[in-house]
Amino acid sequence: MTDTGIGRGYIGTMTALPRFDDESYLDFVEGLRKFAVRTLTPASAAALRGRVAGGGDAVDTADLAQVRAAGDTIPVVSLRNRVLRSTQGMNWQRVQAAYHTHRTRLLAELDAYAGRGPATLQLDEQFEYPRYYDAVDFHRQPGSYHRDALAGYIYHYGTKIFHLGSNDKDESKIANANNVVPPADGKVDRVLDVGCAIGGCTVAFKDRWPDAEVIGVDLSAPLLRYAHMRAVRLGAPVHFRQALAERLPFPDGHFDIVYMSTVLHEMPVADGRRAVAEARRVLRPGGVLELRDMPQAARPPEPWADYDRDFDTRFNTEPFSYAFIHSDLGSYLEATFEAVSATTSPALTVWRCLA
Repeated sequence: MTDTGIGRGYIGTMTALPRFDDESYLDFVEGLRKFAVRTLTPASAAALRGRVAGGGDAVDTADLAQVRAAGDTIPVVSLRNRVLRSTQGMNWQRVQAAYHTHRTRLLAELDAYAGRGPATLQLDEQFEYPRYYDAVDFHRQPGSYHRDALAGYIYHYGTKIFHLGSNDKDESKIANANNVVPPADGKVDRVLDVGCAIGGCTVAFKDRWPDAEVIGVDLSAPLLRYAHMRAVRLGAPVHFRQALAERLPFPDGHFDIVYMSTVLHEMPVADGRRAVAEARRVLRPGGVLELRDMPQAARPPEPWADYDRDFDTRFNTEPFSYAFIHSDLGSYLEATFEAVSATTSPALTVWRCLA
């Protein structure tokens, strides 16, 4: 990849920040977040579980208000919450300010890549963002994913901090794409990446299946413009298109694989159901939908998982995530697809659905 024109080239596949001071500051933020995630969060989970199980005032784990009240009064939980909230704000504020220093040059860079191949980009000039999306600054990103023309740059570096440096060279996206199980007949001619954001998995799918047509769709025009520019730099002949997950502009049975990662928890449950139905519609018989998202809540609710997701909903601008984990997605998938299997880790469930 060539220089970006703001002087410092790239960190992995992302545009480097203009100054070493910015990078150093955000390295500190990344380290502080790492401490919160890897040290304070396990300690907080153990403390809340101990309080719920250890006597004193009884806590009904099915009553969110009681679980919230119990968690909010535990010192290590309060510290963990404060560090997560503060580092999120520090992250976005510094990344946005750093890139906006070179706003004119970065906008010109996006314009210079428009229309260039081997990637293609199709935006809808009449596109209207749904209210549930337009009203929210998801993850507290200023201007969200779509109201700032530099949102792609900001999102890419901001999620470097979220991933704790583990995706600087698309490592996690490549691993996710390589872990997708293809259809039983091995036929992979068309792949759809729904909610593709800046196209990390879209490009990784093309690398895995170079003879397939690979399309990434997303709502955000700024993210898609950045995804296109990035794919051109990487020499990836993929296609990006602005579209709603719940109203895909493709014919029935068109794709062999549809991939949807961490999309449904950012939609109201009803809209998410429509998105899954659309994925089913555009899959061919025998095709595979892979969903990656937050694990569904246990019954009765596990106190830390419920508390943590509620915290994210209240303080990290994730307005739909708590309802999502309580939406019994598994039952809906089983009623919609021929076969469903699920693998769950503490942070993620992967559903493999066969059309």
